Amino acid sequence: YGELAKKALSIQKMLLKEDAQNIAVFLPDGADFIAAFFGVLMSNKAVFPLNSQLSKYELLPLIHKAGVHTIVTSQANRDLFENMASEYGLNLDIIYLEELNTENLELDTVEGNDKGKPEQPMILLSTSGTTGNAKIVQLSEINFETSTFGYIGNMDYDKYRDMDIRYVIGTPFCSAYGLLVVAVCILRSFPIVVVEGVFTLNSLYKAAQDYRATHYEGGVMTAVMMDQTSDREIVYDISSLKYLGLAGSKISSQILARLLKSFPDIEFWTGYGMTEAAPLIAKPYKRMPANKLNSVGLAYGNEIIMIEDKGEITDLPFQIGEIVVKGENLMIGYLDNEEETAKVIKNGFLYTGDIGYLDEEGYLYICGRKKNVIIVRGFNVYPEEVESCLMNSKLVKDCVVYGEVDDDGEEFVCADVVLSGSEVSEADIRDFLSTILTNYKLPKKIYVREILQKTATGKNKIGKGTDE
Repeated sequence: YGELAKKALSIQKMLLKEDAQNIAVFLPDGADFIAAFFGVLMSNKAVFPLNSQLSKYELLPLIHKAGVHTIVTSQANRDLFENMASEYGLNLDIIYLEELNTENLELDTVEGNDKGKPEQPMILLSTSGTTGNAKIVQLSEINFETSTFGYIGNMDYDKYRDMDIRYVIGTPFCSAYGLLVVAVCILRSFPIVVVEGVFTLNSLYKAAQDYRATHYEGGVMTAVMMDQTSDREIVYDISSLKYLGLAGSKISSQILARLLKSFPDIEFWTGYGMTEAAPLIAKPYKRMPANKLNSVGLAYGNEIIMIEDKGEITDLPFQIGEIVVKGENLMIGYLDNEEETAKVIKNGFLYTGDIGYLDEEGYLYICGRKKNVIIVRGFNVYPEEVESCLMNSKLVKDCVVYGEVDDDGEEFVCADVVLSGSEVSEADIRDFLSTILTNYKLPKKIYVREILQKTATGKNKIGKGTDE
């Protein structure tokens, strides 16, 4: 932590000389990213973390939209940014970490900064999509603090007091989800095990064996793969693993129930959030009840979760509608985009675009995305429901479900799938789905893929299926 703090201090000293208010960080997951993130905050500027896998064509609209001229990165990206500056005539000030001098820095020389206000923009994050229509979310210190301490408050760390808690973060540090868990680990002095390269189930297992990792936070695909390979011998010692937090997409209760039987020493928790909520919205409190495996947890602290249906906002149980949220975790708004901000924040509520309901104890259940609803012959089909059935079948490794429109303007269900083995056929998938789904929910077209394209945060991209 001393070395980390010195590097952050050296970044702060460099940035205090800069007039720019918005500073981008373009670094892979690891200690350098954490130092740069906190170094920017220590300089009383807003940090704009960028996924280090983005190309110059993806970076350009984001940098332009956020008004960024100063970027903290590494020498490995020198050619990228020099070419960008030359090709597009950009005036960029690039700070390379390798050129920072920390030798003569003393931690007791950290400069206090009382110019900042808790309600001013502290973190900038792009929404899904890197084209010109991407929106930049502004989060304040109050927003991020509310979410971070909400997470800590709902976790029951006392049950692990006899062990050293160590986290593996299976989501990019530059995402709202990743930043939340990084902040939790820093505040609680929990070591972070950084997985280099592509994150895989084996890399999680190896981290558990080599570094005695105890906790995981990341996408649900890790749990799905654990379920699909539960009948195989695990060649690593994963006895240290005690908790897997899952978010990003829906996972079926059947998979969770099987995992609890296959891995009785591990807790599996689901949660729910979005960047505009900094990002935490719902999380179980202290435990994941066995009879609530379909839920994503409860509201926390002073946050309020309700349901909007036909213009009425209610917290009545089992009322299905759009999930709306109110609390200090809600973003300031989209940067320089009051029109889009007004579409999602109305009367103090964040309209999530997700469809769900609350039960009699306040647990939240997700039915699907409002904008993803497929209308088949007048019936609503939620892609997440069909995806959950596909993943539960063990016939596919991965899938994404979406709607297409035929020549008559009628919408129908389509699915892109990655088969779990060469012995599986499209007919096997159709036979399985026909036994558990109503006819109008069945995919009219199934496209077999070698691999599915992912967004920067690991979600499946929805693309137009082809017969190629």
